[in-house]
Amino acid sequence: AMPSNTDVKKIEDFDFGALVIGTAKNVVKKRPITVSTWILGLLLAAFANGFQVDDTTRESYSMTLSHAKEVDRTELNKALIALQKAEDRYYNAKGWFWACDKKCQMAKDKADMARAEVNRVQKKRDEIMTTARKEVGIWSVFGVRDVRDSFWSSWKSGKDVATRWTMMDSMFMMIGSSREESMISMILKIVMQYIMNLTVGLIGAFFYFIYNVYYLIVSYGEPTLSGLAFFLLVMVAGMSTVGTYLFAIYGTVAGG
Repeated sequence: AMPSNTDVKKIEDFDFGALVIGTAKNVVKKRPITVSTWILGLLLAAFANGFQVDDTTRESYSMTLSHAKEVDRTELNKALIALQKAEDRYYNAKGWFWACDKKCQMAKDKADMARAEVNRVQKKRDEIMTTARKEVGIWSVFGVRDVRDSFWSSWKSGKDVATRWTMMDSMFMMIGSSREESMISMILKIVMQYIMNLTVGLIGAFFYFIYNVYYLIVSYGEPTLSGLAFFLLVMVAGMSTVGTYLFAIYGTVAGG
């Protein structure tokens, strides 16, 4: 729901800065373990780069990864093009109300075969990737780099979603606004709406990132206990980063 003019006036009169500072002091005093975990997460996010591997392992990993990329570039790309063409032929062969005669059924069978080929090549590519990743492990510089790339990709996705939502919200605000409403009030409402959208977007992106971390741990073939430890540390680092960013945003707006 979008904030009303009355809500905006109340927010302008409220001393958010004092509230944020007071809340922060109380949290540090009452929850030292939580604060320590939060700081640990920030340190991990900033400085954890993974363990180095020897030159032989690095070269073997690079060669196997190049093989996977070659399969992706040639075989998979070819299979995807064939699938698109087969699906187009099947779509064009359909009759009214999705009726499918013998010719249409043959086109459908060919589309199913093309889809199966795509799945086969994708599985081949994934198996090569898993073989390469098992050589170095999730704790290596390569594993940590993949996790970082996944985090920032999810982060960008969450911010993009918030931007799109805010653009739509702004259009509705302008349509429903009255002439008496000042430009400052309108801008403040849009900023507040963006912050709310950003909060939802980044939280959703964080959960998507956590799922990707699980997939990477499995892909790197990490043992259960080692994978669980890595997963928990990444979750702490991710939560600390997202929480700190949102806290800074709210604190900046509150401080005026």
